[in-house]
Amino acid sequence: VAAPAAAPPAAAVGGGGNVMGTLAGLEGPGQVWGAEGIAVGKEESDLKGYDNFGLFVARLESSGVAAELAGAGPFTIFAPVDSAIESYEKMFGPFDANVCKMHIVTGKVPTSQVSSATLSTLSGETLTYKRAVRKDFVNDIVIGEKTFGQYNDFPVDVECSNGLIHAISLSLAS
Repeated sequence: VAAPAAAPPAAAVGGGGNVMGTLAGLEGPGQVWGAEGIAVGKEESDLKGYDNFGLFVARLESSGVAAELAGAGPFTIFAPVDSAIESYEKMFGPFDANVCKMHIVTGKVPTSQVSSATLSTLSGETLTYKRAVRKDFVNDIVIGEKTFGQYNDFPVDVECSNGLIHAISLSLAS
């Protein structure tokens, strides 16, 4: 059985809705089966699914932060994928309103400007940028991480009517 065709880059399919609506439907990076796939008859490089943003959306809604994102913005969202939320909650506890706000920067900051922008969050903290090994990091988390194979990378510069979304693989609060 042939592997599914790679989808177009997620950044190209933002849709122009607000950040909450876009996050709810945004496709995250592709995940492959890896070694565990062999036991169920899959190749290691077969697509297992996508690491999306449903848990982040749920935490934004349950904490009340989603209401703040309904405004005109603009906002820049450093959106952790579902596996990042799961890891954070196992290691540190609830992904509450303050943690959610740490992932939201006031203003519209495309990846081309992250290095020179002041990254002030809704939680009142300032995020730290650095560049190392040809990658951009915010609070030591890679922005626009590349995945293996033909599947989607972590989407960045996803345009929304009230901001931008950049996907990240771990919580900025870790």
